[in-house]
Amino acid sequence: MLEEVLKNKYNLDVNRIEKNEESTVGNVYMLYCKNSKYVVKIYSEVNHTKSMVNLHEMLNKNNFYVPKTIKNIENQGFTEIKNRSYIVIYSFLEGHKITWNKTKINLSDEEITMLAKTLRKLHNLTDNSIIKLPQIPFGDYKKRQSILHFDLTKQNIFINNDKIGFIDFDDAKFGEAICDIAILIANLFFSKTRGVNLEGAKKFIDSYYLDDLQLKNEEISKIKDYGIKWIDYVLAGNEFDTSTTESFHVKRKLIEKYLDSVK
Repeated sequence: MLEEVLKNKYNLDVNRIEKNEESTVGNVYMLYCKNSKYVVKIYSEVNHTKSMVNLHEMLNKNNFYVPKTIKNIENQGFTEIKNRSYIVIYSFLEGHKITWNKTKINLSDEEITMLAKTLRKLHNLTDNSIIKLPQIPFGDYKKRQSILHFDLTKQNIFINNDKIGFIDFDDAKFGEAICDIAILIANLFFSKTRGVNLEGAKKFIDSYYLDDLQLKNEEISKIKDYGIKWIDYVLAGNEFDTSTTESFHVKRKLIEKYLDSVK
């Protein structure tokens, strides 16, 4: 069925379709054509589908390195299929995931700086009137609200030469920019297996705020609170295996103990 829709609605000559087994939801497919490849996502809610299309169009217009949405033959960014499901085809983002291994213990200063500047640029997008992303469900800061990725893990951050790219905006929200800062720091610098990288967290914060010291001084004390609120929100809304749940609890304890020392 999917192959038929891709052929009739997109004029794509498909060689093969593979389900992406890394997807926790099971709605992601890799699409291989003769000279290109794409990512296909199947959504179950039309308003969310429209939000994803509008968000990616806004990001591309603002020169972010993110996937592009592929228009169908009717020049629409999504296609309805049976059972009130909707597909969106995204271009494949070239590059490699920001990560570490046995020989690379931490992110480099250059990677951290690029990442901080890209996230600050994302947080300059403050108009949610067209995209209509949901508001974050916690927090009381209520200042500097913007588009939030809300799932800044190393799997969703790509590097391609001198560009930082983001993928998988399906959890995107609108709300306090500080929330994204807290999520990224929690995911990249606090870990059950790798411990705490306070130097990297400080480098990220300094690179994000640069010489905006007034904003930095106002927000830095709130990062820990938002990190903890985010972890509690994730644990309350998901059923993880024992290992993943334990990792979140360890991360929470590390944040409570050490994040105040990042100034």
